[in-house]
Amino acid sequence: MNIILYLLNVVCASGQVTLSKVYSAKGGKAHIFDLNKAIAGIFVFLIMGLVSGMSFHIPTVFFGIGYGVFLGISMFTGFKALKHGPMALTSIIASFSLIIPFIFGITVWDESITVYGVIGIILLLCAIVLLNFKSEKGITVIWSVLVFSTMVSNGVCSLIQKYHQLYFPKAYRIEFMIWSLLCVLIVTSIMGKSELKSFKFNFNGIVSGILNGSANFIVLYLSATENASVLFPIVSVCNVVAVWLIGRIAFRERLKLIQAVGLIFGVVAVMLLSY
Repeated sequence: MNIILYLLNVVCASGQVTLSKVYSAKGGKAHIFDLNKAIAGIFVFLIMGLVSGMSFHIPTVFFGIGYGVFLGISMFTGFKALKHGPMALTSIIASFSLIIPFIFGITVWDESITVYGVIGIILLLCAIVLLNFKSEKGITVIWSVLVFSTMVSNGVCSLIQKYHQLYFPKAYRIEFMIWSLLCVLIVTSIMGKSELKSFKFNFNGIVSGILNGSANFIVLYLSATENASVLFPIVSVCNVVAVWLIGRIAFRERLKLIQAVGLIFGVVAVMLLSY
């Protein structure tokens, strides 16, 4: 069952990144796109909640709001990063947010670390350096700040997901997603109030919202039973490879030799971290 969920997460996560890249390449506005994503996600989870039943749980409200704030930041900076730089590198570096829950897993949540894990961390750090090699066309200071912000925000989102399921295992997951997406909707509306007059529903944004919400829900679902030091590395390596392949095939993006080495280091690193 978990294998199927991992595969579904890859399909949803890489799919929403691809749609974001397509929309941004056409000159689309980040706030309009994120509003579409939030509205679509809320609609889906409301339907799920009405079918399966919902309850008002105050701690989940606060967890959801916290998650929604950082998810909103990640969505905005991630969209901008895709607009200012290559899809593959953006997604690869953003995926290294796994290091945050991994560190918490072994230092705070008492999850064990093996020799493979130590080697994986070293390779992961090397990969980040190599993938940020500055001779790549499209790599700018603005892009670097945006992708770093996306990486940190994703890491904090992972922590909040895991903490919620540590305190309330297998419970209030739909409510968590509804509150978080409502928060994203509010934050995005405030940040992009100047663009609200031109708001219109967008197919890419709606589908991306459904995929993004599904990917996040799957991770939340798995957080109840999987160790953070295993879950997030596996999710990351699968998404890294999927997005790289899509970027290479659909957008003709290429990595220089030194960055290809970095990609290999990154893939090997997250595989070692899963042991």
